[in-house]
Formats: sequence, structure tokens, C-alpha cells
Amino acid sequence: MNQNKYPILLLLVSALAFFSGCFGTSPAARFYTLSPVETGQPAVNSGLDVAVLVGPVTIPDYLDRRQIMTRSGRNELVLAEFDRWGGSLDSEITRVLIAGLGERLAPLRIAVLPWRGALLSDARRIYRIPVTVSRFDGTLDETVVLHAAWGVAVKEAKQEETLFATESTITEEVKGEDYGALAAAMGRAVDTLGKEIAERISVLNERRKD
Repeated sequence: MNQNKYPILLLLVSALAFFSGCFGTSPAARFYTLSPVETGQPAVNSGLDVAVLVGPVTIPDYLDRRQIMTRSGRNELVLAEFDRWGGSLDSEITRVLIAGLGERLAPLRIAVLPWRGALLSDARRIYRIPVTVSRFDGTLDETVVLHAAWGVAVKEAKQEETLFATESTITEEVKGEDYGALAAAMGRAVDTLGKEIAERISVLNERRKD
């Protein structure tokens, strides 16, 4: 090899090492989940003749991603590339709703299950709770807003009818400037929605008692 090429080769190797160092040290991604607020009441999930199916839960396109979305101003959304949900956000919402409803409806002996894959051959009365989320985001160290339309349908004696439909807007304070605080506030917002749903089911179920 021509000795004049050694300085050029050395320069190329050095440049490659430099750029590898620059682009190979990206921040590690952090993953978050929504946590239900524990009521202390054990949930009941099977063996009962009254059941609640939670779902389907639908979310808008801007939330259908792993990266967490926040707001910066009224019309600007900010995507956090390295702060992400551990699972799909609609699944996270469903899980927290099931946990909260399961605990709150346990004293009424009502089983709470996901809409898909539920085995309900023994249930004589089945309530279904579809939820359509139109907004679910917030601002760090400020507030989270959850807006959702939801309803209660009942299936009994092979007939299904809609009993109730409404919309809820829930605001929760974000108690911190990081995404952990944001996720905690979002979990509380979903739990509050679950409380509203549980109260409505309790009333409707009391009316339908034999």
C-alpha cells in the first residue's frame, strides 16, 4: 500500500469513530403505565350471574402511538421520543377501568371483564361499556384532561338495549414536571371515569332487580 495513503486512512478511521460516538449515545427510552387507584376492595371476576364488559375503548389517531403526547399551547402537541407507554394506550385505559370497576362493583357481586375474550356463559345479565376517548393529554406540571363519550348497554334474555349514554370531562393536576407525574395524573383521571361508570351501573342494576 502506498505510504501516502496511511494519513488518509487514519483520518477516515478517526472520523468514523467520532461519528459513531456521537450517534451511538442516544438517551435510553423510559416506559410508563397507567396505575389504578386502589380502593382496598377485592375484585370479583367470575362465577356470578351479572357481569360488566369494558370496551371497546377507542382513542383518537394522535394518541395511537407509544410515545407520550403532551400539549404546549392550545393547538400544539409535543411528542416525547424517549418517554413511551409500556403498551398501547387504549389497552392501558381498559386495564385501569377494569381494575377500578372490579373493586367498586365487588360488593354488588358483579364481575368485571374485558369486552374481548370474556367467557360469560353463566351470566344472565351483561352490561357493556363502550368508551370513545376524544382527548387525553396534558401539560407537565399543570393539568391532564380526559374527555370521553361512554354508555351502558345491557343484554338480558338474548336482547340488548342501550340504557344510558353521556360524556365526561375530567381534569387532574399533574404533581410534577416529569412524565412519571403525568402518567400518575392520567391514571387518576381514568379512575375517576371508572367511578362515574360504577355509580351509573349501580343505579341501573338496582332498577333491574327482580
